[in-house]
Amino acid sequence: MWLRFGKYLVGLLLFGIALSGGSCRRAVERAKRNIRIEAVEKVERIGISGAEVVVRVNNGSRYKLALTTAEFGLYYADARVGTIVLMQPVEVPRRSVVSVTTRWRLKISDPLALYLLARKASGGEWDQIAVSCSVEGRGGPAPVKFSREKMPLSDFLNTFGVSIRDVENYLK
Repeated sequence: MWLRFGKYLVGLLLFGIALSGGSCRRAVERAKRNIRIEAVEKVERIGISGAEVVVRVNNGSRYKLALTTAEFGLYYADARVGTIVLMQPVEVPRRSVVSVTTRWRLKISDPLALYLLARKASGGEWDQIAVSCSVEGRGGPAPVKFSREKMPLSDFLNTFGVSIRDVENYLK
């Protein structure tokens, strides 16, 4: 469950950087058309607390995308379950379709809360799950900073045009 959820967040993260790079509505719409996560190609667990996720990204924009730091906090009710941290920066060249390898460290803060979260999520109960995130990078010439604090998971996903149902289908 934890790795699957982290795998999905990688895609959201790269897409979020692309969307955050624009300063106006037209730029955001263009980014939606030109930058896509095409597939999560591989997820490999590294030791107890790490993961390597390979994502195929289509960057049809004229700018190189760079993700320098990223951290996601996962909450169940008010308890912090854990954190997913990007271990090294990643880049996506302009006008390219590439497989990007990302390395993540998983830090579990509360094993009991993780167990409850996994149990509730597998039962379709997503209402008490929240996400915090902090992302820094570049979308071409503009630096990108994107952060949210303890957003309900559904609101966080809606930011990227994804629903809870999409996550449920993806995790099957």
